[in-house]
Amino acid sequence: MRRLVPRTFFGQLVLGIILAQTLVLSGYLYYVVVSTRQASRKSLEARISSQIDRLAAACTERIRRGDSEGLRELLELAEIAPSIQSTRLTDLSGNTVAASRGGMNRDLDDEERKVLPTVTGQHIFRSKRGQVEAVTPLLENGKPVALLWLEPNPTSGASTVTAIARIALTYGALALLANLLPIFLIVRRMTKPIRRLSTATHGVLRGTLPNPEFPLPVTGRNEAGVLTENFNTMVRELEEQRSGLLETLALLDSMLGNAPIGFAFLDADFQIVRQNDFFSVMFATQDADGGILAGSLAREVQARAAEVFKTGQGIRNLELQDGREDSPRAWLMQFYPVRTASDSVRWVGVVGSEITERLKAEETLRRTEKLAAAGRLAASVAHEINNPLESVTNLLYILRNHEPMDGGAVGFIEMAQEELARVAQVTQQTLRFYRQSVSRARVDLNEIVDSVFTLYQPRLLRANINVLRESRGDTSLMCFAGEMRQLLANLVANSLDAMPGGGTLSVRIRQTSHPSGGVLLTVADTGHGMSAETARKVFEAFFTTKHATGTGLGLWVSEEIIRKHRGLVRLRTREGEHSGTCFVMFFPAVSEEEAIEDELDAVSAT
Repeated sequence: MRRLVPRTFFGQLVLGIILAQTLVLSGYLYYVVVSTRQASRKSLEARISSQIDRLAAACTERIRRGDSEGLRELLELAEIAPSIQSTRLTDLSGNTVAASRGGMNRDLDDEERKVLPTVTGQHIFRSKRGQVEAVTPLLENGKPVALLWLEPNPTSGASTVTAIARIALTYGALALLANLLPIFLIVRRMTKPIRRLSTATHGVLRGTLPNPEFPLPVTGRNEAGVLTENFNTMVRELEEQRSGLLETLALLDSMLGNAPIGFAFLDADFQIVRQNDFFSVMFATQDADGGILAGSLAREVQARAAEVFKTGQGIRNLELQDGREDSPRAWLMQFYPVRTASDSVRWVGVVGSEITERLKAEETLRRTEKLAAAGRLAASVAHEINNPLESVTNLLYILRNHEPMDGGAVGFIEMAQEELARVAQVTQQTLRFYRQSVSRARVDLNEIVDSVFTLYQPRLLRANINVLRESRGDTSLMCFAGEMRQLLANLVANSLDAMPGGGTLSVRIRQTSHPSGGVLLTVADTGHGMSAETARKVFEAFFTTKHATGTGLGLWVSEEIIRKHRGLVRLRTREGEHSGTCFVMFFPAVSEEEAIEDELDAVSAT
């Protein structure tokens, strides 16, 4: 059915008009034909009634005179009328007595014989042939003596109906032409700009518009003209937006192509859909698009991309190293899903930036902090060693001038031995503090606290600082002992600097009740505390409030040590009355197997 409907607006309108006119004309013809037939039948019945009455009177006169020949002539003369087809005179039983030429050689049919018993006056009916027919009795002295039958000419009424139908059809055809002519003129005026707009729309889709023929001409102020003006405005705005978009894309493409950060998109087969130059150099890929991952990091990147395809979740801040021995390099990688309209992961975006120099700088900072801490401790150790050495020097001078080896001399010798033992203890703790272990070992944190407090004992006494210690449960931990000493030393040193006028330093170690195990280490002081702004920046590199005496690396390195041991740290501090600072650190339990894996990773990285 749809194939029969024209595709053009003009064809659809013409077809609609033709169908509408045909329906209206058909209804009108039906009404006219039916009305005309009804009127013609009534007119025919009236005419037949009048004709048969006049003919019956004439026949009755002929019968009364006994003029049979005149009766036949009368019936013949009646047939001459164009509206009468035949006449017949029968007796009361239906036998033909006289007839015109049209009524000869034909007897009454069944319908006519059914009427015989009921004829008492004029009667109009339809015969078996469907024709209208009239019958009336001829009376003599008030009694019927014969029956007069009259059949009208059937073509007289039909010609009228046909003429009216022909007139109606002619009028309908002329009306259809009259309607189609202005429609043709109007629609042609409308469809021409519409076709022009349709062609221009395809040009916009293909990107060939605007062209030298643009803007489209406005041929009128009707709806088509307004639509053309709006289309011209739309195309101009689209061109402006397209030009701006192309400029933006060119800027982005130039920026991404020359940025010192690698960008790439991978499909499900780990084929490179798009990449910039930096990423191509990073993975040694040849083609800009359609290449495959290569290089020492390709397997690791594919594994992470497969994980993103599977889970739909991005991976952030993943550090990767190429493992080369001569000049190792490191990158910070980001993986994120790129979804389509169906919310499925179509590609995986990979962003990589080289952090080799940053890691080297951080390692340099760590070494700088260690040297700074070594310098501070060297001054303390030198002071602590100097005091017993002066005592030993004085004792040896006394012994040199004390000739007899009596009890006093022995006492001097014992005092010298005690001072030398103190020098040995300080030296041993100092060496233990800076002797870095290359692997994790299970160490009791209480021993580390003892070694740190031994080094800072004279300073604690001079500053009049009270030390409170608490230990509960199993306080052993798999860790790097030297780094844990450095961590605790940094916190204790900061607490001493915060309490120049004395105070309380609390150190608490306890085993956690968490099923996975671990140790909580708390270092708190009653010093001057920190402001909110200082607390936010306290773990940043080079941030210090000690001005010339501080490097700003102590707490930054401390946080690195905590993160290296997979721990967490929380800080609580406040300024003013009842102020102070509290560091709470959690270190999870690490099994020997995990320690071995960490050691293998460390060895492979170096």
